[in-house]
Amino acid sequence: MRRGPAILVIGAGSIGRRHAANLTELGAQVVISDVDPTRLAHLPWPIVRLADEVPHGFDGVVVASPTTLHADQARSALCTGATVFVEKPLACTIDDGRALTDAGGDRIMVGYNLRHHAPLQRVAQLLAEGRIGTASAYRFWFGQWLPDWRPDVDYRQTYSARSDLGGGVLFDAIHELDLAVWMAGSDLSVVGATVARLGPLEIDVEDTVRALLSTPTGVPVSIDLDYLSRQYRRGVEITGDLGSLSFDWATGLVEVREPDRTVSEPMPTPVAESYQREMAEFLSFVDGESVPTTPASVGLESLELAAAIRAHASVGAAA
Repeated sequence: MRRGPAILVIGAGSIGRRHAANLTELGAQVVISDVDPTRLAHLPWPIVRLADEVPHGFDGVVVASPTTLHADQARSALCTGATVFVEKPLACTIDDGRALTDAGGDRIMVGYNLRHHAPLQRVAQLLAEGRIGTASAYRFWFGQWLPDWRPDVDYRQTYSARSDLGGGVLFDAIHELDLAVWMAGSDLSVVGATVARLGPLEIDVEDTVRALLSTPTGVPVSIDLDYLSRQYRRGVEITGDLGSLSFDWATGLVEVREPDRTVSEPMPTPVAESYQREMAEFLSFVDGESVPTTPASVGLESLELAAAIRAHASVGAAA
């Protein structure tokens, strides 16, 4: 039997362990590493200690470390000749993101698993088919009380809560920016934005983002993100001249609302399946059998949008 590709997973946090488990299930030969040796205890995979550079000998490298490490580790992985998967966001800065894209964008896949989530694929399909006509507004939202994300750890020590690790809800929930790029188009401008720490959490990063964007034809796109909602909330809604289209995680329904009826499609697909499909695509990319849904160029688009939102909010705050 052919051995599966050798994959190094950098980062033994929750997302790194998830990727490692899915890759193992798909037949890859997984090795794992982490800068914190305590995270490596009792894991079922062989361990490699990282020095300054990513070691040679792997077909693929998954970078699932804190955001501030993405660019350096991905760049080092590219130098080994490996195919590279970088968890979102691609990097902390536009300059690093562009440098990575220029250096090896054809060998990089970015971790936007929601592009593989069946309900959102259905929304994108219905939108592309013209089911609701010409879009006149897009809305994307996400919120959850940060201490509930990982209840087994102190939220104050997670990368989400710490600026030195690249945390903050703008990067943490950058999935919603990627959904906007996917469904509304990549040529979005920022009309208004708030990026602020407004709640009682003991963090040094923003817990709230509100952004109003616009397409080149003036169609509004709103983004609503926070670490403060006491119940998990997430969804997308698109209004068109023939009806509206939505998916809400709370109901698990894709709905088309037309003038005289509402068509509801139950989509109970667990989001865990999107991670499995994402890793299957990565292995196909490693084997040279396909190109990824989210190459470095796509990851760069949402990174540039996040930077534009932050810059617009800073200007507004200064004024």
